[in-house]
Amino acid sequence: MTPADERVTSLLAAWRKSLMMHREYTRLSDSEYHEQQAWPPHERPSPWVVDMAAQRLADLDRIVRSRLATGDPSLSEALELMALLSRMMDSPVGQRFIPRAEHKDVAPKVPVAPVAVPSPAVPVASEGGNDGLSEMERIIIRDAKRLLGWGREWYELPSAISRMAGRPGPAEVHRVLKVHRADIEAALGHRAA
Repeated sequence: MTPADERVTSLLAAWRKSLMMHREYTRLSDSEYHEQQAWPPHERPSPWVVDMAAQRLADLDRIVRSRLATGDPSLSEALELMALLSRMMDSPVGQRFIPRAEHKDVAPKVPVAPVAVPSPAVPVASEGGNDGLSEMERIIIRDAKRLLGWGREWYELPSAISRMAGRPGPAEVHRVLKVHRADIEAALGHRAA
């Protein structure tokens, strides 16, 4: 297996786990769903969208495995190039996407009986300890952390974040990122470049 093959199969496995968790989450009320993870802003995926994504993922997984069985590395390399171009050119606009559900070492909070749980308030200190943040700055910082975690580069952030629903223009996003870059890098364990 080439490094590209390993990265692609690892990503497919992560998506599979995420979709399995989302299948469980479709049974929850909205308030219960929002308690499961620290979701980025998004429109909650409906069961049929999760099922359709799982079917397409199974199709892709079958294709990748058949190519790997023949020893052909070109598919994994092409998929990685497609993912890069997709991030550069066709990033999701607005809130219509399925956020990745991360597996935790604790049992998921899927209750046996439905229970209404209010969404927790986001503490100001959660964003690098800067108590003077506005709500929009906290949102922009969360967006930046999420996008950087997904492999985006710093120069891509103002444009990508400003295209999200309810966000300010690129100049304002750039200003917020410039002011809080060190805190964001520290939170992600990166060194500011």
